[in-house]
Amino acid sequence: RFFRAYVYFQLAKRHGGVILYDDLPTSNDKARSTAAETWQFIADDLDFAATNLPKEWDAANKGRVTKGAAYALKSRAMLYAERWQDAYDAADEVEKLQLYDLVDNYADAWKGNNKEAILEFDYNKDSGPNHTFDQYYVPQCDGYDFGALGTPTQEMVESYEDKNGKKYTTTKEPPYDQLEPRFAATIIYRGCTWKGRVMDCSVGGTNGAFMAYREQSYSYGKTTTGYFLRKLLDEKLIDVKGTKSSQAWVEIRFAEVLLNKAEAAYRLNKIGEAQSLMNRVRGRQGVNLPGKSSSGEAWFNDYRNERKIELAYEGHLFWDMRRWRLAHIEYNNYRCHGLKITNGTYEYIDCDGQDRKFPQKLYVLPVPTSEIKNNALIEQYDEWK
Repeated sequence: RFFRAYVYFQLAKRHGGVILYDDLPTSNDKARSTAAETWQFIADDLDFAATNLPKEWDAANKGRVTKGAAYALKSRAMLYAERWQDAYDAADEVEKLQLYDLVDNYADAWKGNNKEAILEFDYNKDSGPNHTFDQYYVPQCDGYDFGALGTPTQEMVESYEDKNGKKYTTTKEPPYDQLEPRFAATIIYRGCTWKGRVMDCSVGGTNGAFMAYREQSYSYGKTTTGYFLRKLLDEKLIDVKGTKSSQAWVEIRFAEVLLNKAEAAYRLNKIGEAQSLMNRVRGRQGVNLPGKSSSGEAWFNDYRNERKIELAYEGHLFWDMRRWRLAHIEYNNYRCHGLKITNGTYEYIDCDGQDRKFPQKLYVLPVPTSEIKNNALIEQYDEWK
């Protein structure tokens, strides 16, 4: 029931109402359920799972899903459903278990097997399963020529506050050393140390070479933005070419649950609690950012940025912008930028070459053509007729 809810959640956040099966199907022909029915189906499955799963497993079963994982997933799913009280209550149940907390060092938060991890997928580089994340994202100086498939943008860098909680904007050399600790734990930038090398991230750079966007058909381990991803990579993995990656993927961690509860509290007009929950995340030992006392729309904008920074590159921002119905506003006719560094000179550059587009109909993805051909009762979503 937990995993059925997990898979249906993946469908629901893309489509809204989908075809629901409570038993194995006997026919291909079945109509779509409504969005409300779909979210209720997910909620019911997660309630069942939370009721029947244990708080913890014994050592022989360590890693299996738990009561906390069911409640945590429900806190996420109910934000998408805009069922604020249900999201709040589910997050509250996670807290009541008293099994999870924020780890002191933000750089450890997504590494798994700690008090912050609620649901994680584990790997083994030797016996498997393993993965190749590092090969996809390391800079060329790691000895692998096909990395850097995605690099952080200047817009992302400018989302970080300084250590005093103030925002910065500049097209000159950014004050990297003045930014809050989560920046250095997330992004490789000029002047930082990565695997014992001081990175330059510049044109012709030995440790982090720059390449203009579309200068070649492939990145070949070079950055088009002046940055490389640090978060989620394994800095201890030296032989990237010859060794598979095995770091965990933490699907749900306690910081997200606190932020889910903060957002739900805001929607329920519990602004004091919303502030406290978000400030708890900002104030974790090792980050120590001052709290935010804003309210109303200003608080929600602060919350959006906090969620963007805390959960950076963990697969949330795009989906958050969709569920908030902000993607067609902020991601339409929009471009991303980077810094081209040449002999210590910083140039603000366009890294897209053309405007990005997000029409409103993309809030609902269409029923696949194969499904329409194979199901006599299915109907295409209105946005795609």
